Amino acid sequence: DSADMVLADDNFASIVAGVREGRKSYDNIKKFVKYLLAVNFSEVFLVMFALLFRMPLPLLPLQILWINLVTDSFPALALVFEKQENVMKSAPRDEKSVLSDIWKFIIVAGSLALIVSLAVYLIGMSMNLPVELIRTMVLTTSIVFELLFVYVCRSEISLFKTGVFSNKYLNYAVLLSFVLHLGLIYSFVGGYFGVVPMSLNNWLVVLPFAFSGLVLFEGWKLFKKKGEKY
Repeated sequence: DSADMVLADDNFASIVAGVREGRKSYDNIKKFVKYLLAVNFSEVFLVMFALLFRMPLPLLPLQILWINLVTDSFPALALVFEKQENVMKSAPRDEKSVLSDIWKFIIVAGSLALIVSLAVYLIGMSMNLPVELIRTMVLTTSIVFELLFVYVCRSEISLFKTGVFSNKYLNYAVLLSFVLHLGLIYSFVGGYFGVVPMSLNNWLVVLPFAFSGLVLFEGWKLFKKKGEKY
């Protein structure tokens, strides 16, 4: 009982297996926290901006709940199925907070998410679009941005190296969440959430902003990796 470690099967290989599983669990928790904190603050500051300047609310409370439902459930949970083949090659971590290595990432990602949503909101206002359509565009931008950004949080390695299809559960989760959102805005259910159908022109405004997080952060990974060679 006084031992720091007890081997129930008298096999030293169990120590290696235990360390491997512990590192996997820690990395999965870190990815989960990294993703959720990075994308979940923008809505609050977006609403605060509108209130400060006495503008129409960019998102309704029920719409914010919908964002959390479709982005914080299946995609976030699917991160635990990431392959971690090199987990034993990393050095032992120091005793420090799980946020110590990722807080800068969270601030930058959260700021970008806010800028993206705010840009779509202001564009919609400048075009004098109906407020219900503007909210639908902001809602869709936030959801697609977060669904794509989960791929950024998979690994520190570029998506081009890890592979888009290496985690099939994540792909299924993202696809399911996107289909659920399409079902919301193109069915009668959308009326209960204060959203309206979007036209092709509306999608052309939304998609470039929604893809910005994935493009910028994956581009930074490639740039950083290239810089390490010299």
